[in-house]
Amino acid sequence: MIIFQFLWIGLGAFLNRIRGGLFDFSGNKLLFPLFLAIICGNIETMICVFIAAYVGQQFGWGTYIGALYGSIPTQEEVPQIDEIVNSIYISLKGKKIYLSEYPRLWGFMALGLRGLMWSFFIGLAIGRLSMMICGIFMPFCYLLTYIIDKRFLKKGGKTAWNLGEWIWGAVITAFMIW
Repeated sequence: MIIFQFLWIGLGAFLNRIRGGLFDFSGNKLLFPLFLAIICGNIETMICVFIAAYVGQQFGWGTYIGALYGSIPTQEEVPQIDEIVNSIYISLKGKKIYLSEYPRLWGFMALGLRGLMWSFFIGLAIGRLSMMICGIFMPFCYLLTYIIDKRFLKKGGKTAWNLGEWIWGAVITAFMIW
């Protein structure tokens, strides 16, 4: 039984990577949401999960991943998330230190909120709190692959981002089936 669950997780990771552009064809963004919907069971839940997963993947996160990897954010991504992370600051000896002054931390926080935007409505459709909040793991997935690329692979470019799509696909699939 557990071997089948790992096969499903592997398939979910692969389909999320396809969604991210592994094979560039017109239906690549439909496969992962369709997969998540199929593993749900009844038709009503399948429809809701498909819509939630499809719409959830549409909003951007490139600026957030780029910032997590060390780039200075140069454009807005998701206005609601940007508004939140750009307004976060701490006061230290009367000086306001904004989260945006630390791009990696800013990207990490923004990507966590972005992950929640994707997972929350899927979790709502299946009635599972763990699925609703699993999006907070999105920045950990991409940070892990950044570290793997930086320390071991040393390929640079979009290698870490592409690996992050595999890991994030596995994580969100695992939350769907467990």
